[in-house]
Amino acid sequence: MEVQRTMNMAVTSNEVGQKSLYHDATNSWNGYSHQGKAALYTVLFMINDLTLQRSLATSYELEIEYLEDFTIYFQGKEHSIHQVKTYNSTAPSEYKDAIWTLLGKTAMKSTITNAFLHTSEELLKKEDLKPIYLSLVAPQASNSKTQLSPFDYYKYVIDNGLYDECYEKFSLFSYEDNKCHCSITRIQEAVIFQIKEYYSKREIFRSDEHINRLFYYLLALLDKHVSERHNALQHGLTSVRIKRISFDTFFEALDKDFEVVSKQHYTYVLRELFTSVGEQFLYYQTNIDEDAYSRVVEFFNSVQKIDDDLFLKLCKKWTPHVNASELDLKSFHGLIPVNGIRDPLLKAHCIIREAMDNNNSVFIKRDSTGLNLAYLPTTINDKPMQIMNDDLLDEVLVGQMAEKIMLNSDIDDLHEVDVLISSFISMTSLEEAASKMTDVNLDADVHDEYKEEEKFMKIKRIRMIPFSKAREELDT
Repeated sequence: MEVQRTMNMAVTSNEVGQKSLYHDATNSWNGYSHQGKAALYTVLFMINDLTLQRSLATSYELEIEYLEDFTIYFQGKEHSIHQVKTYNSTAPSEYKDAIWTLLGKTAMKSTITNAFLHTSEELLKKEDLKPIYLSLVAPQASNSKTQLSPFDYYKYVIDNGLYDECYEKFSLFSYEDNKCHCSITRIQEAVIFQIKEYYSKREIFRSDEHINRLFYYLLALLDKHVSERHNALQHGLTSVRIKRISFDTFFEALDKDFEVVSKQHYTYVLRELFTSVGEQFLYYQTNIDEDAYSRVVEFFNSVQKIDDDLFLKLCKKWTPHVNASELDLKSFHGLIPVNGIRDPLLKAHCIIREAMDNNNSVFIKRDSTGLNLAYLPTTINDKPMQIMNDDLLDEVLVGQMAEKIMLNSDIDDLHEVDVLISSFISMTSLEEAASKMTDVNLDADVHDEYKEEEKFMKIKRIRMIPFSKAREELDT
């Protein structure tokens, strides 16, 4: 067995002491992710399971992406550590680094009473996994001089004869119906169940609308914490107050009134939807090459890092035919079309190899005259075909879309784009497409609305091309 093969490679206490168990990864974390929802579920579950009263809430704290994906502290000490994996696999070998990391940290920190693995796929039972991890090849060694690796944790546990003891503290985290996994499509439902459970236990009535808005508010709360903590760390601030969230913060949110919707709520919903669709897109891309996968991840992460105002601005840019100057229920539904996020937006970043300008979310391509052209992947997934001919686009519907884009004064930098990438629609120019409509109105009032006629003239000249054409132009 691998254990016997490596017994002569002992990890000394001195070597362990020179490396850190901690790793701050808040720059790659966001509250709207599956990981954020798993952390939120755990906090709510503990509040419900312990019938925790607010007067005792300050004894418990949540820490994100430091000792582990997230950690629960009790009275200032690490109580439970949690890893969250959304691998599209049930193979035990895929999770071995996570398992050995959890076991190793449990061995090195005596205050940790539980180590949990959260998965989106159903694995074998805990007792069936135990002999498997002893028989698998050891995790790959790392050259890091500062960070403990899964191999270091593996060696520490095995060489000190702590496997049985540490494995007793390990568990697959259990969700509803005693299921030791929660799919990426079910996690939202699970969190909302815990919110309802909180109110039910206290015989408090809350409407479905209230609970729904609270769910998004809690995700935003986590996301804001991560953002503020990341900014603080960049300025050398690392206090406990900055690193952790008291459970009292969650009680405060649970006590708020969400019966009246706020405009900020719509932004929270948009961010969660973009994150969920993006995670699912990546989850099911099992056959794409590593470079393509990395391109999507890089784009996805770059969007996650921007603040709410910039994110909303970007959503409007991706859906230029939707006017959302006043964000309300009607307009917000159009800003993140699920099919459009997948195709053409994420599909473009997956397949097109041209370099992306992440600051402006455009591909830059130099044309034959030496001019740099900006190609913007959109979320326009519409396929407006003629009623009597499924092979031809309906010019009236295409023209109406072109007019909506030109008249949308809520997008202040669309004039910087030369080409819009849609899934199916082609336009030689927005102006040309709109001119085929008899009721098109492009008079001087429109120019006044844009303040600068030059910008409007540039917008009129924007082309729209289907994804197949974009791939041809950008990858040649």
